[in-house]
Amino acid sequence: MYPSEHYPFWRDELPGRELPWGAFGENLTIEGLLEDDVRIGDRLQVGSAERVVTRPRKPCYKLAIRLAQKDMVARFRASGRSGFYLTIAREGELRAGDAITRIERGSGQTVREVFADYNAMQTRITIPRPGAGEFNPAFAGYIARVQDLDDAGRALELQREQVIVKLAGLKGERASFRYAPDKWSVTEIMGHLADSERIFAYRLLRIGRGDDTPLAGFDDPGYVRAGAFERRSFTDVLDEWAAARKATLLMVRGMPSEAWTRRGRANDHVVSARALAYIILGHVDHHLAILADRYRI
Repeated sequence: MYPSEHYPFWRDELPGRELPWGAFGENLTIEGLLEDDVRIGDRLQVGSAERVVTRPRKPCYKLAIRLAQKDMVARFRASGRSGFYLTIAREGELRAGDAITRIERGSGQTVREVFADYNAMQTRITIPRPGAGEFNPAFAGYIARVQDLDDAGRALELQREQVIVKLAGLKGERASFRYAPDKWSVTEIMGHLADSERIFAYRLLRIGRGDDTPLAGFDDPGYVRAGAFERRSFTDVLDEWAAARKATLLMVRGMPSEAWTRRGRANDHVVSARALAYIILGHVDHHLAILADRYRI
């Protein structure tokens, strides 16, 4: 279904184009139901047929071909005028001019909200800086290292590339170097980063999904000892961290917008989902600074 109310906008956007009803590939051009008012799960009767709203329309390249406009998909997405898909709940007959009656209200988000989430996931994920009450003060230094995240996914990806470029090829005495006898080797630092990436990301998963179960802390030195990272090649441990970061990146890109302000408890402290995104980045940056300053890497 695509609202006829959007056609004047597109006639202004696409001057000279013939835009008869159905021009955007919709099966039904409608009137009176807009994305702000339609929810996922709404049950609609048209004629003797019943339909249930499933999701916003996400255009593909075929729309650009149909309208002979190369940037049509980007324009369509930016406009927020998505229309929506439906599934058949009960077969029946309908014809032009039939009334559309909402016979049951869905419990999901509005079509516009879902479409906005989709756009955020596909483009930029802006995460405001967390307030002081959203994290353990011990993590304040990590968060201070991170610039405001106007594209969290890109920041995670760039840092992953930075670490790989900086450390790839490290081996032998260089990977086993400790600047003092009781300090971690470079390989152990990399193992610590892999463990921490998973733990912080797991906290983000639980809290982002609205799970308020208190989460335990973890013993960093104990994990490094138990990890026995020195028995493995540095390249293998680096690959493990890179894979963990890739999983974090995909999760962050898929997080709905409302998840970022959710809060939970970890290690007896309140922490928000958005604070964890900053902590993940700041923690790695902290160790990169140590590697540069004390390990000369």
